[in-house]
Amino acid sequence: MAVPQIVIKRRLVVLLLFSLVLSFALLGRVFWIQFVRGEELKNRAVGQWTSDVPIEPKRGDICDRNNNPLAISATVDTVVASPPDIEDIEKTAALLSDALDMDQEELEKTLSEAKTEKKGAIYIKRKITDEESEAIRNLNLKGIYFTKENKRFYPERNLCSHVLGFTGIDSQGLDGVELIYDKYLKGNPGRIVSEKDALSRKLPFGVDKYVPPEDGLNLVLTIDKIIQHIAERELEKALAEHKAKRGTIIVMDPKNGEILAMSNKPDYDPNIYSEFSQQLWRNAAISDAYEPGSTFKIVTASAALEEGVVRPEDKFYDPGYVMVSGVRIGCWYHGGHGSQTFIQIVENSCNPGFVDVAMKLGKDRFMKYIKGFGFGEATGIDLPGEALGLIDPSKVGPVELATISFGQGISVTPIQLISALATIANDGKMVQPHVAKAVTDKDGKIVQEFSFEPLRQVISYDTAQEMKTILESVVTNGTGGKGKIEGYRVGGKTGTAEKYSPGKYVVSYEGFAPCDDPKLAILVIIDEPSGDVIYGGTIAGPVFQKVMADSLNYLGIKPEIPQAEDSDSVKVPDLRNLFIEDAKKILIQKGLSSRVEGEGYVVTEQAPLPGVEVKKDSTVILKVSDSRTNKDPVTIPDLKGRTVKEATDIINAIGLNIEIAGSGYAVKQNPLPGVGVSLGTTVKVEFSQTPNM
Repeated sequence: MAVPQIVIKRRLVVLLLFSLVLSFALLGRVFWIQFVRGEELKNRAVGQWTSDVPIEPKRGDICDRNNNPLAISATVDTVVASPPDIEDIEKTAALLSDALDMDQEELEKTLSEAKTEKKGAIYIKRKITDEESEAIRNLNLKGIYFTKENKRFYPERNLCSHVLGFTGIDSQGLDGVELIYDKYLKGNPGRIVSEKDALSRKLPFGVDKYVPPEDGLNLVLTIDKIIQHIAERELEKALAEHKAKRGTIIVMDPKNGEILAMSNKPDYDPNIYSEFSQQLWRNAAISDAYEPGSTFKIVTASAALEEGVVRPEDKFYDPGYVMVSGVRIGCWYHGGHGSQTFIQIVENSCNPGFVDVAMKLGKDRFMKYIKGFGFGEATGIDLPGEALGLIDPSKVGPVELATISFGQGISVTPIQLISALATIANDGKMVQPHVAKAVTDKDGKIVQEFSFEPLRQVISYDTAQEMKTILESVVTNGTGGKGKIEGYRVGGKTGTAEKYSPGKYVVSYEGFAPCDDPKLAILVIIDEPSGDVIYGGTIAGPVFQKVMADSLNYLGIKPEIPQAEDSDSVKVPDLRNLFIEDAKKILIQKGLSSRVEGEGYVVTEQAPLPGVEVKKDSTVILKVSDSRTNKDPVTIPDLKGRTVKEATDIINAIGLNIEIAGSGYAVKQNPLPGVGVSLGTTVKVEFSQTPNM
């Protein structure tokens, strides 16, 4: 039976409508995929058929002010697995775990999951040792590859660790200047983009794209490696000698706020920082607050002189105690100092005298100077974790005012205290302490230099000069006698503060030199020393004296006080353990001649012995041998005109290393002659067939 025409037309209309709806739906879907989600799907597709491997940039070096490396980065191997290329996961995991000292089951699980998820590449172990790398290469495992990464090394190990800090596995700064200046040091990563197949295997003839990394910039610190060595050496000796809990030394240039050394003991090795207690990572020089004791008296004295409530010649009387609001405050010197001038109060570190001064000064004026010297707020030093100390003016009554005058009832940080001392040394101008000097590129060109203007004038020039004179008198006539350095005018102040645990003390010594034009300010803190006589002058004073004397000598700052000498006689200096040419120069300076016996470059014996007085123009016999000196720091000798063998023998004899360029005779060297360096330093020497004499 024939289908009516009307039915056919209806069916055609329905079919047409269905086709139109389907077409619009498909067009809508195409529009949605192409234009709405196009970028997203494109990125997903690219991610599926390409492998994007980041390339770590080389982290910038950190050097001391003389460009001695303190933190460097070196290229090391990282083990990478391509799970799709691994045929026997169990065997591969067993061999890898043995070579890399890893858990076999955990490694097998990681590889299996990565293969199931079709991951193209995964890390097995990052930044491995040379021994581990060689062991893996000898296994020749399929699907196991190496990539290069940069690992941080600290060649001086524990030296300056609290300033340097350390980095994480991704070479990101985690502490110290590594953290603060991370944006300069880290650089920008590069990458390698390559094509891969559906199983995440690299296509043999695929297209690779290489984007090179941008290496980080280098950071130059204000730290002087030699002065840092001196500070750490003396601090270690002091802690061992007095069986102390810990200690801190800060060496600062009072003119510009540059920190030349910052040492805390005990410390840690940033190469293996995770093996040390996190407590040892803490930089006590800026993060720990303590009661300063009598070293804080420099603030009380400065404020009183500036406000005119006391003059150096004013008279005071100390019966051994003072009563404040019914509270008896005693003097450390039982029986009291009796009648004394203001200068003698500072020399004797007399507590009742300072209480009297603080009462004349009054709370408001005293608090103004405490704040002016920077206590109770951050100094702004470019290191993480700085504490503020503790001073609450609202809780300061008459008794608190009295105790704060001699450094009890107030908490300060070591960096705050040395900044206050530096303010006096810098003619009353406060400068900001800092450890970064400049940022340089790989060619040594300065990209950015860090300079800091004086923050404020805390006390007048005249008051600062009076304080310098008084603090010099503390060293020559008072409790600071252990800080004396022959030939130099030294200003200093001692401190002894009893902790809240009975019988435990924090002793300290702060000072600067030379007094008329201070080049260095130094603070020494020894926490919980043992012994029968515990005073800042007797324990911390000798440490200060040694650090200051050696630092002044290293910097070439000549003695300013001429030493009286018999014009016809001279004491024989100690020349043992010195390079023979250095010994000869010293004898010439003393007006003596020399006669060398033996062969070699190091003086092993001398006659007459050191300290013997002889007439000028006398001859000192120097016996030399081919032994090595252990003198540290070492003075670089002048090698010009020496042969390669002669230069090598000399450098090796005085405990240094040599890097030779060319042949013939020495014409150029770095470091230059006369520079003081530490043992093990490499001297670069250029030789030429034509000697440049």
